[in-house]
Amino acid sequence: MFHALIHRPALTQAQHRALPQVSNTDLSILKQELLGQLRRLNPLALAYGSHFHAAVLEPATYARTEERGIKWADLETLARQVRRQRYCRDLLYRGQAEQSYTSTHIATGVGVKLRPDLLVRSRAGRQLTLIDFKTTSSPDCAHFLTTVEKYDYDRQAALYLDVLGATRFLIIGVQKKVPHEVWRVELTATPGLIEQGRKKYSTLLRHHARQAAGLSIPFSMPAPLALAA
Repeated sequence: MFHALIHRPALTQAQHRALPQVSNTDLSILKQELLGQLRRLNPLALAYGSHFHAAVLEPATYARTEERGIKWADLETLARQVRRQRYCRDLLYRGQAEQSYTSTHIATGVGVKLRPDLLVRSRAGRQLTLIDFKTTSSPDCAHFLTTVEKYDYDRQAALYLDVLGATRFLIIGVQKKVPHEVWRVELTATPGLIEQGRKKYSTLLRHHARQAAGLSIPFSMPAPLALAA
């Protein structure tokens, strides 16, 4: 599905974003354009997410800035909630955080880039698990599961798994409001979900390639699956 994988371990987040390859976020923007749902990314939400990930994944690099609108105390509370969880502590101890990769989609020739939050290789080296940390306003885990397809987390999981040849994709959902629960959701455990995500990213990469060539084709996405808690 992909070839020419390149690990770029020294890149900063800003340098990663400046790479010319297509990211999962770029695919989300393309999908919105194709559906006529043009929405600008919320810069405050992006900044909050970046700072939260720094506080969780690379606490030595975390520092408050002069950016307005960010509730720093709340962000730090969520980060502490994650880091005090035994399971998360083990992942953070064993994993590699914020590593950049580029690759090429064989079928379309489109270059892609990705930067998983955390990669954890099993002690025997046979299994590679990708972990993504997401804050959420969901009141419970069941409601959080309904956001998996709404926000195309299945597409992100499939893309990352296929590019890196990984075996598992976990989401750590962190509840923004009290009681700040932390939920573990393994997307690779849901039958059909990764295949659905694979169809999504393949469709969008084909559209990207044809747009670059000045062509167009009708657009439709796979019907969603029903997820259970």
